[in-house]
Amino acid sequence: MKSLLSLPLTVLLCACAVAPQPPLDDARVRVSLETEAGNRVQAARLDGEPVHSLQFPDLPPGFHRLEVRLLFEVPGGGGEATGGFDTGERRCILAIEYPDFTAGQHYRFHASRRGWRPAGWLLAADGSKLATAREVRCGPGV
Repeated sequence: MKSLLSLPLTVLLCACAVAPQPPLDDARVRVSLETEAGNRVQAARLDGEPVHSLQFPDLPPGFHRLEVRLLFEVPGGGGEATGGFDTGERRCILAIEYPDFTAGQHYRFHASRRGWRPAGWLLAADGSKLATAREVRCGPGV
């Protein structure tokens, strides 16, 4: 009887598991996305073309323009109707242009919020900052 009850729990936990990434091809570049807890970040555009995935695909070396969508909570309007404690979600696009992606390297695009403003950096595998993202736009429909 206990094994019958644990079966749905096991299936549920397996559905939440994340598949590991395949090893990086020596001729490609990998860019992982990261942010703080409570925020969400996803790939938006690669070299001007929409990305139809949450992450960027492995890239050829060289120049690339990466755009990410950052979603984060901000304090609400604070009027009488809201009681002053509501939060809303802000959506922003950040872009980084980097001319020297090197084959076989793993980079990180870290997106964050600074109050009401988005911020982002391209980091090397050792954590050193290679480039600073610029805000493309924020608002509804982003």
